[in-house]
Parts: sequence; structure tokens; C-alpha cells
Amino acid sequence: MGPTRLRGARLASPDIRAGMALVIAALCASGESTIHNIGQIDRGYERLDARLATLGAAIKRVED
Repeated sequence: MGPTRLRGARLASPDIRAGMALVIAALCASGESTIHNIGQIDRGYERLDARLATLGAAIKRVED
């Protein structure tokens, strides 16, 4: 047995630091994750999606 693998999920960012932790977890998870309330993350990390894309992350912003 071993650790439980992360799977994609629908998430909501409660604050800046927790939101960044959710982004990292979503990048490590298999499948697709959706993070809501990203305004919290945007306040603390400028152009995060573009920066992570240079590292190979597949991040897409979708309007509700």
C-alpha cells in the first residue's frame, strides 16, 4: 500500500496561501481540477498561470 494518489476535483481558494497550495496539488493530481475564487490567488501571485506555463503546466482560465 502507499499514499493515496491525488485526483482532479472542483476546489475553492479560501485565501492566498491556501489557494497556492491548491494550485500545486492540482498540478500534481491526475485528471482535471477547477479552482474557483482565484482572485485570492491573483492578488498574491502576478501572472501565475503564465509563469507556470513556462514550466510546462497546462493552466486555462475559464469564465463562469
